[in-house]
Amino acid sequence: MSLPVNIFKLQRDGRLCWIESAEDMDHAKARVRKLAGSSPGEYVITSRTGEKISIKSPLKRIMFQIGYDEKELKLRADLFRRFGHEVISVADNDAAKHALESIHNVDIFIVGHAAPEQTRNEMVKWLKTNFPKVKVVALIPPGNRQLDSVDCNVVLNDWDEWLLLLDAVG
Repeated sequence: MSLPVNIFKLQRDGRLCWIESAEDMDHAKARVRKLAGSSPGEYVITSRTGEKISIKSPLKRIMFQIGYDEKELKLRADLFRRFGHEVISVADNDAAKHALESIHNVDIFIVGHAAPEQTRNEMVKWLKTNFPKVKVVALIPPGNRQLDSVDCNVVLNDWDEWLLLLDAVG
């Protein structure tokens, strides 16, 4: 039988603030991953045997999404923010190009699905030319052709695949 463990969050002044208890170390680690998604920082897990583990939240990734459907943009932005990412959303290719004149630090580009293939391919080509080191992910409806020259194609609304992919390409 495992002894309960305690989860603390490290405060800016160096003090530990107790958050909650968990039944064992594995459950505590899983809980910290979830907590860090909405409240990034450093967490410390302590057991009654003196074992101590420090877990730092990964740095936020800046996700720049070009969408062609306002509702879809908002839904994806909300999801990514819940997982601790910063999100910049624009509604079309022209808006993306204009915004990227002043934004230089982006970790991943997401190209939405709701525009003609040619429009989406033009955006991907422009991104690859102007930001060659940044990964580009294209959303594709089920059964549709994949976009060429992107780093990854992800089937729209397959959130499990999408979240695993974000970890892999980040």
